[in-house]
Amino acid sequence: MPLSALDVDAREHLRAELEALEGVRRAVIDEDPLRIYLICERADGPTEMLVHGLLARNGLPAGAEVHLAYLPKPEARRRVRFVAARLTTPRTGRAQAQVELEWNGETHRGEVEGETGNAVELRLAAMATLRTLESILHGRMQFGLVGIKSFRAFDTDVIVVLLRTENVHALIGASLATGDVHRSAALAVLNATNRVLGNYLANTEDE
Repeated sequence: MPLSALDVDAREHLRAELEALEGVRRAVIDEDPLRIYLICERADGPTEMLVHGLLARNGLPAGAEVHLAYLPKPEARRRVRFVAARLTTPRTGRAQAQVELEWNGETHRGEVEGETGNAVELRLAAMATLRTLESILHGRMQFGLVGIKSFRAFDTDVIVVLLRTENVHALIGASLATGDVHRSAALAVLNATNRVLGNYLANTEDE
């Protein structure tokens, strides 16, 4: 039976049968001549043979063109995940920021100590995040904190950070300022750095 002889319901039934095949994510049917386009999950299955068998059972031309495309394999995550940020006051007039980040199943911690005060403590949280990142990277990349600031934009409190790498590239990151401003500072740093860390993290992971 030529494809043009199929009504709308028959076409939809054929498409549904094709998409029900194991490993097929999407099916597109073209006609004159009959062509089947499939998006598949993997390349190691007997998909094309199953398609021709299905067409034969539906009385469609056995020589129909079948075109297969395969989804790319998922890549390993290349982003550092935030775990925790806390600030303590070990003694009068001094504050210590601790930040924990997770990469490749391991948790890394960085600590920075300095004076107390809202603006200074925000900076300490950012610097502790950078020290933790440098630990994950085993010194492959160094960051400098140019500044970090909380301000209000569009009726929303935002924390923005400006960083520089050793080759003087500027990195800008931002996060919403929540009740835990030290967490927000760490997330702003990650927002700035995660976009450029892929190659460094991949090389570190291979070691």
